[in-house]
Amino acid sequence: MEMNGAVASSAILVMGLVGLFSVALPLGLALLFRRRTGGRTRFFLLGCVVFPLFAMGLEAQGHRLLYYGVWSQALNSSIWLYALYGGLMAGIFEECGRWVAFRLGRRWTQGPGDALMYGAGHGGAESFLLLGMTMVNNVILSLTINQGGLPAVEELIGPISEAGMAAITSLAVTPAALYLWGAFERITAMVVQIALSVLVYAAVTRKSGWYWFPAAILLHAAVDVTAVAAGAFLPIPATEALLAAWAAALALLARRVYLQEKWKKS
Repeated sequence: MEMNGAVASSAILVMGLVGLFSVALPLGLALLFRRRTGGRTRFFLLGCVVFPLFAMGLEAQGHRLLYYGVWSQALNSSIWLYALYGGLMAGIFEECGRWVAFRLGRRWTQGPGDALMYGAGHGGAESFLLLGMTMVNNVILSLTINQGGLPAVEELIGPISEAGMAAITSLAVTPAALYLWGAFERITAMVVQIALSVLVYAAVTRKSGWYWFPAAILLHAAVDVTAVAAGAFLPIPATEALLAAWAAALALLARRVYLQEKWKKS
């Protein structure tokens, strides 16, 4: 196998900065929410634990049970079915995780600021595990490519598959600015995660607010369906614009619910 060209130093720098941003964003929000709303750190940490447990643990097991045979073939043959399946699975598992977290933390909560803290932790774990770790891996591979080429990469990770070769080759041709879209996408995702946390918090703390839980599942699914379907047909800027619009709409809805919860506590 041969590979022409090295990874630009500007691309490596941007990858590193985006990786740092994936951690700085949730930590900065946690500090802001703690100071401005009185949200407590334990809910931030709870969110950091619940996301990998439900989204990357239990949901992954659900995919292993459901994603096979004729059903798998049907999903792979239609981007819309695939998007709907993925969106519903993510919505069900992540929102159930939120519901469990707020049920467990109900005795500790002192107000809706805890929902914001939880959302920063839930979205922060997602940010670090999906974006941060990817950027760390990319930086390591890029430096290895520049220092010793493919032989050095094979020494680091072992035999390179065809898919792995395509991913490695893309590092040498991807413009540095393109990685900034990853940071932008994490901002919109963080807004969505915080907004959904407020809705599920209201479902748990209000006797008459149960409907916010199924609403959160459906809204989560709708956002993910948009991400997958738009990503298949539209350029990155258009896809991110649609997701930003979703984030803004959910933020406005969550703000109204948050203020209602705040007035209820006062």
